[in-house]
Amino acid sequence: MSSRSAGLAALIAIAWGLCFVLIQASLPTPAPLLLAALRALIGGGVVLAWVAVSRRRSRTRLAAQRSARPPWLTGLPSFPILVALALTNAALALGAMYLAAGRTEAAVASILAAGQPLVLAAAGWALFGERLSVRAAAGLGVAMVGVILVATTRSGATSPDGVALALLAAAAPAVGTILMRRLGPAVDLVVTTSAQFLLGGVVLLAASALVEPWGAVGWSPEELAGLLVLGVLGTGLAYVAWFWLLDRVPLVRLGAALFLVPVTGVAISIVVGDRPEPAELAGIAAVLIGIGIISFGRASTPAVPGRARQPA
Repeated sequence: MSSRSAGLAALIAIAWGLCFVLIQASLPTPAPLLLAALRALIGGGVVLAWVAVSRRRSRTRLAAQRSARPPWLTGLPSFPILVALALTNAALALGAMYLAAGRTEAAVASILAAGQPLVLAAAGWALFGERLSVRAAAGLGVAMVGVILVATTRSGATSPDGVALALLAAAAPAVGTILMRRLGPAVDLVVTTSAQFLLGGVVLLAASALVEPWGAVGWSPEELAGLLVLGVLGTGLAYVAWFWLLDRVPLVRLGAALFLVPVTGVAISIVVGDRPEPAELAGIAAVLIGIGIISFGRASTPAVPGRARQPA
């Protein structure tokens, strides 16, 4: 993995770690699904506006100009696949994340979310012929131990439904990432990112309208600013960059960056004055060491067509 790709993956993970802190800061709220919907709609809308403006200025895309559809709507996958992306990457992922934030202690959620890199590594092997090396497997193990050390140091109340929601919040975007990887260059990356979050935001908005009291939501300037950061940075820009990396980085290395998400939360708490326990510091060190093992060694190699995969 090039230094540019590694740095971008790390920035995305740090941004998502910051997003979780902002979500926690918005609680308690009577309408978590409404906040999730607005985050998805803001992210998708910002990306769509950028697409519309940039393509209107560009007159070199003759195929798009001759299409019966507006230029900024070309390059989408089929509608069933778009719905699957909207559900996994937007509706289920963000909806479950916001619901889990009020029911699950952040430490427990971080342990459950740490399984996502393992899912991506398994998918890289099973679906894309990326053979996991012993070094990469060791790096995943070290980073996972670090996450457990960080998370279990902090205590708090966690309900069973919160655990289930946290699992869903981790599993859904992993499935969406795998689906986007399979689509590859067959779709327009930016347009598809925008469309799936706009559609997922509409689904969340409809669900919120059915079960949540919108009139009870208070909108402070701080909450609105946080929502904009979550929508623009944590959704639109972060996911465009994440999907851009899919064709350039093995899934095991890309997933390894996600171990930085819970570490970011701990780092922010240190900045604001919390004193970390020795186990937390050891966990952070283990996460960084594990990511380094994966990033600077051979993570995986493409399977040779026509041959069975060899064990690492």
